[in-house]
Amino acid sequence: MSEKLDNNFLVCQECDGAGYTDGLLCNTCRGLGVVYFLEDKVLYWGQFYDPVNNAYEKGIRKVRLIINAVLALFGISGFIVMAYIGYLDNFSSFFTLKYWSTPSFEKMYFWLTLLVDLYLYYRLDQESSAKYNVLAKHFHKKSEFPNPSLDWQEVWKLKKSKLVDISKSFTVESKKALQASWELAGHFEHHEILRVHLLGVLFQFNKSAIILGRLGVSFDKLKKKISRYLSKHIIARPGNPILSEEMHRLLIVAYLEAYEGHWPKVDLAEIVLALASPEKTEVEKDDVEELLIDFGLNYQQVKNVVAWVRIQDQLRKNWQRYQGKARYKPKSGMDRAMTAIATPMLDRFSEDLTLQAKYGQFFPCIGREKEFEQMFRIIEGSRQGVLLVGNQGVGRTTILQGLAQKMVAEDVPEILQDKRLVSLNISSLLAGADAAAAEQRLMLIINEAMRARNIVLAVENLHNLHGITAGGEQSLDLSEVFAQLLSKHLFHVVATTTGDGYLGAVENKSLDSAFQTVKVEELELNDAIQVLEAKSGPMEYQNHVYFSYSAIEKAAILSSRYIHDRYLPEKAIEILEQSAIKVKKERGENKVVGGEDVAAVISNLTSIPLTQVTQKESEKLLNLEDRIHERMIDQVEAVNIVATSLRRARAELREGKRPIASMLFLGPTGVGKTELAKTVAEVYFSNENAMIRTDMSEYQERSSIDRLIGSGSNTGILTEAVRKNPFALLLFDEVEKAHPDVLNLFLQVLDDGRLTDAQGRTIDFTNTIIIMTSNAGAQYIQDEINKGTSVEEIKEVLINEKLKEHYRPEFLNRFDGVVVFKPLSMMDVIQIAKLMVNKITKRLKEKGIEFTATEAAIAELAEAGFDPKFGARPLRRAIQEKIDDSLAKKILAGEVGRRDKVILEVGNTLRVEKGKEI
Repeated sequence: MSEKLDNNFLVCQECDGAGYTDGLLCNTCRGLGVVYFLEDKVLYWGQFYDPVNNAYEKGIRKVRLIINAVLALFGISGFIVMAYIGYLDNFSSFFTLKYWSTPSFEKMYFWLTLLVDLYLYYRLDQESSAKYNVLAKHFHKKSEFPNPSLDWQEVWKLKKSKLVDISKSFTVESKKALQASWELAGHFEHHEILRVHLLGVLFQFNKSAIILGRLGVSFDKLKKKISRYLSKHIIARPGNPILSEEMHRLLIVAYLEAYEGHWPKVDLAEIVLALASPEKTEVEKDDVEELLIDFGLNYQQVKNVVAWVRIQDQLRKNWQRYQGKARYKPKSGMDRAMTAIATPMLDRFSEDLTLQAKYGQFFPCIGREKEFEQMFRIIEGSRQGVLLVGNQGVGRTTILQGLAQKMVAEDVPEILQDKRLVSLNISSLLAGADAAAAEQRLMLIINEAMRARNIVLAVENLHNLHGITAGGEQSLDLSEVFAQLLSKHLFHVVATTTGDGYLGAVENKSLDSAFQTVKVEELELNDAIQVLEAKSGPMEYQNHVYFSYSAIEKAAILSSRYIHDRYLPEKAIEILEQSAIKVKKERGENKVVGGEDVAAVISNLTSIPLTQVTQKESEKLLNLEDRIHERMIDQVEAVNIVATSLRRARAELREGKRPIASMLFLGPTGVGKTELAKTVAEVYFSNENAMIRTDMSEYQERSSIDRLIGSGSNTGILTEAVRKNPFALLLFDEVEKAHPDVLNLFLQVLDDGRLTDAQGRTIDFTNTIIIMTSNAGAQYIQDEINKGTSVEEIKEVLINEKLKEHYRPEFLNRFDGVVVFKPLSMMDVIQIAKLMVNKITKRLKEKGIEFTATEAAIAELAEAGFDPKFGARPLRRAIQEKIDDSLAKKILAGEVGRRDKVILEVGNTLRVEKGKEI
């Protein structure tokens, strides 16, 4: 039967990749089922599962357990014997050299048991690991199997050395999990072992249980779902379960995960990764993927949690790891090497980062391979200093710590090997000294570093050296002194500075020629997540809480999306700390910090609703049109467009790079354009004042751009307002009066949701609602409405013809909606008058006064306050003159008091009904 190579997988068509046909080994593939071509090797799974093999494996494990127990008892007995002998002698001579140098049977017995203990340790270590390591990855090695028509006959012609049994690289725990999945399949009388069987047993094993637990997977829920699936969806066929094609593929992919990650063994972590990656195993959407989707999980999330577990393991092993790598480093203090030269001044104003790294005091440096590569290239090539330039919080100090770790492990170019990274404390250097004394200190420190020849100097915040001078005309700035000394190339320097520090103290100055810059950008999202995972341990310990992966992920994602004046990973770390404190305070110790807790913290900081929609909020959003119409009369189309945009935003269905909604309101003055904006602010933001209002008639000159975004050191009115309140409604009135170049600013805002101010800061507009009002085409709208033309026809003519006289097409096309407001009818004005009278009623009710108006009086008010040219604008003035003024006089004269009733009647008269005397 013809075979075909499928993405380097070769699947036997005779047995469908299972390795068996009718209970017998397949003649074509000889039981392998599936193989994978990797470089010049062929990978296959060589362990078979049947009752005999499984019984044999269990028997071997029991025998080993018995042997280990016997060895452990024998090993302990030596210590017990020596402790007993010492007790009889009151330990008087037990700890003397003379006692231990005198031969005796009990001491010989003790040394023998100690050897047994060491052998037992070695034995346990070997039993817990796999027999063979995973193949080492060769980056430039080409595959010897380019032919896609390879078949099984050609596989069997290969040398044995080309065939790799990957089962020998799986750890004992991972093999136990596979055996447990075989038993689970047998329990349900299933013919094949499937991916779902393996998922069903992972909670039985510590490492995989930790991974699933961190992901927020409930063991009880998972167990119920899998049991229900296995009972209903898989047909029972009595017999010994065999590995299915999908399981063969999964095991190979698990091996490849270890291969790609440079891990020596295939552990449960790689199996979990393979389960979460149906694409890599070439499996169509199956039960396991459905279950993971049901729990809201994907491959990248699983990968990040696996990295979390490994990072925690790495931190626990830091001491041993760096102890082994750094045995030749000085064990206490500095300059203890035989060839070292004393550096007393340097010692006084610095700390040895390599010494701290040796004792495992630093967290892993994640996601900075590119920066290290640039640093090493500069140091090896130009012999100039390296200057790390990055914003506060991006991890410049962490890179220095990572460099110290690499120097301890000698994972650096030869020019940096056998050297120490020493951090100069500029604050201490400058403390208590005038400029001349500080300059003298600096020169002494540099001279000591040059003479020592084994020191790499780290200088944090290099810009702090700038501007300090002894005061004479010929005296040099401290930064210039440092640059001159560095130009001699007698020592290496790695310094850091901020973006502002670089512009102010380094660029185009003496330091600029002494350094080559390495730009330190904000971490990528997944790298930031892994940094948070590394930092989470101390926070958990300090606050006695536990972080779920959802909390870690949301801290990175939401802080990146909604906090723009800080940088990853620092801002996300602070969010996690606040979340841990919040959960401990509200729910007590030993609780789990979830994603909703993190979202609540960021919501409090930004006033942006990020938590899940509550039942109360859901009702408000679903009935948004009704809520708005409590304040707005008619204008149904405008209200509907606004409401649907807000619902999309809250359900997180909008594009994340654009504002929540952007609309252009067109219509005559006084028809409710501004009132609708105020209503949206009150209904959606719960505050009518959550609105930033700008009158665009004030920006008719091109130079007025500087007022919006700032100039020089001055901040902009618009950019600063949005930076301080990123969750708001922006109302721009009468945009047709603004200069065209001012309107061009909004092209980027409407399209990308961001705007850069004069200070170079990117201001986020993605959580704003942008409403622009315009009277352009107002007369045309009024004329066409009077003719009976439909709103849709009016809008089409406006967009295609009339508005082009005022706005560029690319400006109009960037709005989510262009909304035409109809001129108000008399009935509309009467309804608006009722709304205004109701506001008066509410205000007087707070004073204990009841107020009502007759229908005829309201109609009279509406008629007096309506002007076809100005819409309902005169109505507010009419109400002030005819109601508010008269009411104020009566209240001040004592004619109206608490419990009185005031009635507005025709003729604008106020009739007062006194309350009953008590």
